[in-house]
Amino acid sequence: MHALIVLAHPEEQSLSAAMARTAATALSAAGWTVDLDDLTREGFRAEAGRGDLTSPPDGLLQLMYAQEAATANDGYAPDVADQIARLQAADLLITVFPFWWFSPPALMKGWFDRVFANGVAYGHNPYDDGPLKGTRALAAVAVGGDEAMYGPEGRSGDIRALLNPVLHGTFAYCAMDVLDPFLVFEADGRDDAYRVAELERLSERLTGIADEAPIATSPLAAQ
Repeated sequence: MHALIVLAHPEEQSLSAAMARTAATALSAAGWTVDLDDLTREGFRAEAGRGDLTSPPDGLLQLMYAQEAATANDGYAPDVADQIARLQAADLLITVFPFWWFSPPALMKGWFDRVFANGVAYGHNPYDDGPLKGTRALAAVAVGGDEAMYGPEGRSGDIRALLNPVLHGTFAYCAMDVLDPFLVFEADGRDDAYRVAELERLSERLTGIADEAPIATSPLAAQ
């Protein structure tokens, strides 16, 4: 079994970076092969565009259609092609990121935009089938506020609903097996003992990740 861990955080000493390293260590100890993809350290850029393609169209760039053509013709720029190959090799994808302004940071969103390309991550039958069908997907998220603030009755809203664009709109859209997100609350406001305990909790969870049952996702209801 092979895992791809994608880290989107600019700071090497951040809790997110520690989570990614902890995940790599825990999975390796459990017998997985692991690819730790630190997007900042690898110089990955967030913005999708013509530079992603070896033969971009002369006229209007409609990214979805341009990606479909690039998939069919091996037409991705080297940096995107490398990321795509690493994604395609994975049985388990773990995306590790902080929760900034109610969303993943731009670097994580950009990785989805550029690498979860048409024909690579999804096709013509979203949610039910696609190239990534059966790949397990876990979002590991560092949240600044406390758990009550992001609970079902919290002032900021239910964190799982706030993560719906990732869980349902990205992972489930690509027919992946979506796992319940791993959440660390008060990510910047507690002591070292709390941080160590949360990293240990992540390690313990990952020992059985291959057998963990996926969760059901659904579109958000109108308010």
